[in-house]
Order: sequence, then C-alpha cells, then structure tokens
Amino acid sequence: MSEVTNIELVDRYVGMPDTMQGGYVAGLAAGDVDGPIRVRIRRPMHPGEFLVRTAGQDDNLVHRNDELVMVATPGPLHVQARSPISRQAVDVAMRAPLPFDPPYPDCIGCGHGPEGMGIQIRPLGDGQHAVAVWSPTAEWGDQNGVIPRNLVWAAFDCITSWAIFIDPPSSSGGGAVTGNIAAEFRGDVLVGETYVFQSWRERDDDRSIICGGALYGPNGLVAVADQELVRTKGWGMEIPTAPLAR
Repeated sequence: MSEVTNIELVDRYVGMPDTMQGGYVAGLAAGDVDGPIRVRIRRPMHPGEFLVRTAGQDDNLVHRNDELVMVATPGPLHVQARSPISRQAVDVAMRAPLPFDPPYPDCIGCGHGPEGMGIQIRPLGDGQHAVAVWSPTAEWGDQNGVIPRNLVWAAFDCITSWAIFIDPPSSSGGGAVTGNIAAEFRGDVLVGETYVFQSWRERDDDRSIICGGALYGPNGLVAVADQELVRTKGWGMEIPTAPLAR
C-alpha cells in the first residue's frame, strides 16, 4: 500500500530567488532512506506551493496538483568517494576569504543570510576541489539531535555545484540547473559535531555536467552524492568561462 505525505514549501529553503533549492526538495522526495537513491527534478518548485509525495514499492512520486515534479528511484551513483582531503589543507582553505561573490546570497545552503545553515565553502587551492566545513547547531536537528536528511541533501547540492566555479567544464558559458541528484548515506549527521565536505567535477559533455561530493565526520565517511547539472541557455546558475578561484 502506498504512503502519501503532504508537503508545504516555505521560502526559507530557496536556492535561486523565488525557487526552491534543488537538493532540499530532492531530499523531501527521497525521504529518510540510506540509498543509493536518485531524484530526478522535472519542474522548478516555488515557495507557497504544496506537494504530495506518494511512496511506492519501487519509487517515490512527487506531484504538484496533477503535475509530476519529481521522481525518486533507487539506483547507483555516478561517482565514488575520493580519499579524504587532510584537515590541515581544509583549514588552510577555510581561513582564506572567498575569492568571488556567492551566486545566491539567500540560498539555504551556500548563502550567508541569517536564515542560512552556516555552511562555509572555499576552493581548496588545487584547481580541482571545493571544500566546506559545517558544525550544525541544535536549530537544525530533531529531538534526538539528528539533522534531517533533506538538509544534508541541500548542503550537497550547493557544495557539488560549486565545483564548476573552481574547475569549469571545457565547454563553458550558458547556464545550468539541477537535473538530478543522488546520495548514499552510511550514517547520520549530528548536532554538535563538525563535518567536512569535498566536491569535484567528475565529467561533462554538451548536455550536462556531473559533479561529485563526499561528506566526512569524526568517524569517517558519512555520505556520498552526485549532481547532474543540465545545461540551459542562460537560465539557472551561470557556468563560468574561467575558474573563479585561482
């Protein structure tokens, strides 16, 4: 028997202006499963809308009224976790100022507004990786001090997409939006602990750009994710023609 969940979208969880952050809504579609699970985003979603998630035996379907907007399906990732970057190298990167302006200051994942999650992202300095440090506070956890999975998906969305600012694809220019995003979890993210993300551009072609990400906690690898950014003619995140961080 299918399980039906009603979801209200609120403006705190935007990415681009007036548009829900892709990783956040993908996490709502995926639910609390460990995965690997891939969420295909078929339509942009906006604050004030209502969704209905129908969890079936093989996949989750998310509708906005009668329109199918997301599909979450078990399936493999496009990437494997890379070896963790040393904490010393991450700390050096984090001490440096961000060498470019954040693309969306009010984004729940990478924005620096008062309602953001407090994630700081920086180029590692090797021309290939972005890194981030996150120490989630009690504001974001449940009654057991566990960070809801959809918020971790939101973090992965921003951190993986920022890889193209450091290592742009060979065919640059135009825009990109999240076409699909996938994750596999080996544990939970907890309030009061400090976590390190790393991301990289895995590969690209004329249609899309695939970026990977890994999340490490005090006891090692917590989760792996990938994001396929679909190229557009100007809408979405601008694809740089040269690295923004050198």
